[in-house]
Amino acid sequence: MLSLLLALVFSLLVAAFAIQNSLPVTVSFAVWSFQTSLVLVILGAATFGALAVISLAVPMQIKARWDLKKAHHRQGELEAEAKTLQERLDRELAKDASPNTSPNASNDAGQNGI
Repeated sequence: MLSLLLALVFSLLVAAFAIQNSLPVTVSFAVWSFQTSLVLVILGAATFGALAVISLAVPMQIKARWDLKKAHHRQGELEAEAKTLQERLDRELAKDASPNTSPNASNDAGQNGI
């Protein structure tokens, strides 16, 4: 929202500057030459500058959104894997914490009592 407000203020400043400089000028480029108002030259230059900035910014925004989407997808995968591994670890710890029910364990207890 702030950037939109700044763009509006900048546009108003450019328009005020252009209106105050309304003298006729000759514009020459390569083999072309024509006379026009300085207002049109200023506003045209500002418009082409804005289009250049937009044409460079839009692909970067699209790539950033694509990368963010991939990162969120990868985060979901990693969280699911972490949950699976935690459950597996909990099962292993519960198995180790349970009393040993092997046949040798009962024989060892009986021999110690003699």
